[in-house]
Amino acid sequence: MKLARDLGLFPVTMIGVGAMIGAGIFVLTGVAAGVAGPALILAFLLNGIVAFFTASAYAELGGSIPEAGGGYLWVKESLPQPTGFLAGWMSWMAHSVACALYAVGFAAYMMEFLESIHVPIPLAPFLWQKMLAITIVFIFSYINFRGAKETGNAGTYITVLKIFVLFTFILIGLRLILKEPVRFDHFKPFFPKGFMGVLTAMGLTYIAFEGYEIIAQSGEEIKDPKKNIPKAIFYSLIIVVPIYILVAFVALGAVNPQGTTPWDLLASKKEIAIVDAARQITSWGGPLLLFGGLLSTISALNATIYSSSRVSFAMGRDYNLPTIFSSIHRKFKTPSGSIFVSSILIFTMILLFPLEDIASSADVMFLFLFVLVNISLIHIRGKFPKKLKGYKSPLFPLFPIIAILSQGVLIVIMFLYSPRTFLLTLLWIGAGLSVYYGYSRLKYKEEVGPVVVIEEKELTKSKFRIIVGIEEKQDVKPLMDIAVPIAKERQGEIYVTHVISLPPQTPLKVGSKFVKERKMFLEEADRIGEKHNIPVSYNIRVSHSEYQGILDSVVEYHGNLLLLGTGRFKRRGRILGAVLDPLLQEAPCDIGIFKPVGNVKFKNILIPTSGGPYARLAFELGLDLIKPNKGKLTLLYVAREEKDIKRGKGAFETTVQGFQVKKTPIEEKIVVGDPLRKILKEAENSYDLIILGVSKQPLFRRIRFGTLPEKLLRKSPVSVLVVRKYEGLIRSWLRRFLAG
Repeated sequence: MKLARDLGLFPVTMIGVGAMIGAGIFVLTGVAAGVAGPALILAFLLNGIVAFFTASAYAELGGSIPEAGGGYLWVKESLPQPTGFLAGWMSWMAHSVACALYAVGFAAYMMEFLESIHVPIPLAPFLWQKMLAITIVFIFSYINFRGAKETGNAGTYITVLKIFVLFTFILIGLRLILKEPVRFDHFKPFFPKGFMGVLTAMGLTYIAFEGYEIIAQSGEEIKDPKKNIPKAIFYSLIIVVPIYILVAFVALGAVNPQGTTPWDLLASKKEIAIVDAARQITSWGGPLLLFGGLLSTISALNATIYSSSRVSFAMGRDYNLPTIFSSIHRKFKTPSGSIFVSSILIFTMILLFPLEDIASSADVMFLFLFVLVNISLIHIRGKFPKKLKGYKSPLFPLFPIIAILSQGVLIVIMFLYSPRTFLLTLLWIGAGLSVYYGYSRLKYKEEVGPVVVIEEKELTKSKFRIIVGIEEKQDVKPLMDIAVPIAKERQGEIYVTHVISLPPQTPLKVGSKFVKERKMFLEEADRIGEKHNIPVSYNIRVSHSEYQGILDSVVEYHGNLLLLGTGRFKRRGRILGAVLDPLLQEAPCDIGIFKPVGNVKFKNILIPTSGGPYARLAFELGLDLIKPNKGKLTLLYVAREEKDIKRGKGAFETTVQGFQVKKTPIEEKIVVGDPLRKILKEAENSYDLIILGVSKQPLFRRIRFGTLPEKLLRKSPVSVLVVRKYEGLIRSWLRRFLAG
C-alpha cells in the first residue's frame, strides 16, 4: 500500500538535517576530538566530501525509485542473493545500534542535568546511565508500538530548534575566540595524532551522515519525489557540514585546557564534551547545549527506532525473517513484533558495549550498507537505465566508485580502531547468512515457489544431466539441437522443464487448466530425444515465479548444464530478462543462453576468447557440438591495440589446455580493433554459431559501455550461445556480485 505523498521539500530536508544533527555533534564530538585533535575539523570536512558521493547515489535512486525500504530495496532488486538479504540485515542492525548510541547519549545528558540540579544518584553512575538509556528506549519503543510518532511538522520544529541552539553556540564561541587570539594556539599542532587520527575520526562520526538513508525511507510520503528527494539530500548536506566544522572549531577553541590539551579535555568529557565547552564560554551556555542535546537525542532516538522496526518489518513481509517481524497489532496497526525484537537488540547493545564500541559498530554497518547502495547504482544503471529518471549522478561511474573506495578505507580504519566491534559485525553477517540459508530461502520457496502439476518419465542415473528450460513451442527444436549432441558426447540425459507462470494473486491450482496444452511442447522434445537415442524426462510446474520454477528443477534434479532460450530476452527490458538475469545469478550449474538464427547447423563455430573459465566452457561445448558433424572451431582473439597481440597466444593456450584436440580442426585468429565490430564482421564469414563466455571486460568499462554478450545477442547475424561457468558457491557469487 502506498502512503500519502504529503511532505514538501522543506520538511523533507529537515528530516535529513534532524537525523544528521545528533550523534555526530552532541554525542561523538568529544570522542572524535580525542582521536584526531584539531584535525577533527578536517575529518568533518572530508566526511562531508565522502558523504556527497554516496548522497549522489541516494539522490538518483531515491528520486527514481521512491519506495519505502531505501537502500535495502535497491540492493535487493539489483544484486544477487544473499546480498539483498544482507543489506536489510545490516540496515536493521545499523539502525538498532544507532538507537543504542542515541540512548547512551541521552542518558549522559540526563545524568549531567540531574547533577546540575543536585539530584542524588543512588547507584554507581555507570549503572545509572545504563538504566536511563534502557528506560528511554523502552519509552519510545512503547510510543512507536502505540503508533504515536513524530509528525512531519513536529520534526521540522524540533530540527529548527536544534539548529538555533547550535548557531547560538557557534556565534558566542566565535566571538570569544576572535576576542582572545591566544586561543588559536589550541589548534597547534593541527595533526597531533597523525593522519590516521583523521581517518579514525571520520570513521567514528560517519554515522552522522545517515540522514539521506532516512530521507530515502520516507520516499513514499514525499511530494514530487523525483525533484524533492535529490534536493532534500543535497540541501541537508549543505546545511549540516558547515555546522559540524564550526562546532568542532568552537569546541576546540573555547575550552580552557588547564594543564592538558583541548582535545584531551574534550575526550575526557566524552558524550557531554560540547556541553562542557559551552559552559566555559558563558554561564548559560551549558544549560542551552544540555537542552539541545536532550532534544536532539530524543528526536533522533524516536525516528531511528521507527526506521529500525520498519526495516525488519519489510524483511519479515518479504519472507526474509520469521513471521513475528511482519505481525501487525490489531488495535494500533503498528509492526508490534519487529518493534519488540528491535528493542531487545537495542537493549543488548546498551548493556554489553561502551559508547566507542557502539559508535564504531553502527558506523561499520552503515558503511557496508552505503557501499552496497553505490554498487547497486552501478548495476541498476547498467541493467535498467530507463528506470532512473530525473537527477543523474555526474561523471558516472566515477562518483560511486570514489564512494566505494573511500568507505572501504573507513571500514578498514574502524577494524584497526575497534577489532571487537568489527568482530561483532562479522558475527552479525555470519548470523545473517545462517538465517538466510537456514530459513529465508526455504520460506520464500514455500510461499511463492512452484507446485509440480505433472511429471512423467523417470530420470535415469546418468552422471551428466542437461536441464532444458522451455518457454514456448518455438524454443523446443533449437534448444534440443544444442542439448542432444552435448548429451550424446557426455553419455548424459536431458531433463526438460516448463513453468506455467501465474500472477501473484492467482491461485496456483488455476494452472492445471493449461497443463494439457503445454504438455505438447515437452512431448515434442521427448520425440527428438528418442530419435537420437537420448533419454529425455520432463515436467510441468505452476508457479508465481517463473525463474524459481526453473531454478528448483536445476537444484532438485542436480543439473550440470542449464540451457535456456532468449524469448524472455526479446520481450522484456532487462539485460537478459526478468527470468534469465536471476538464473544467471543463482543457478548452481553451468548455463547456456541460446539465440538461434535460421536453420541451426554446427559445422563452423566461432569462439571469441581471452582465456579464463568461461572461454574454456565455450570451447568444451564447441567440441561437443562439432564432433557429430566433423566441423571446425575457430578461436578468435580481439586485441584492442597492437601491443596486446602477444596476449592472444596465451589466451589460446589457456583455452584449449587439457582438452583432446589432435583430431579436431582448430584455427586461431588474432585481429585488432573494437571487439564487437570485429566479432560481427568475422561472423559474416560462413560461421553457423558463435559461442561466447560471459563478459570478462574490466568492471568499469562494462559499467560504462554495457556487456559484449548482450550486444552480440541483439546484433549477431548468426546463432549465438552465451555461456557462464559455475565455479562453486563463493567464487561464482563474487563474480556475479562484481559483474552484475
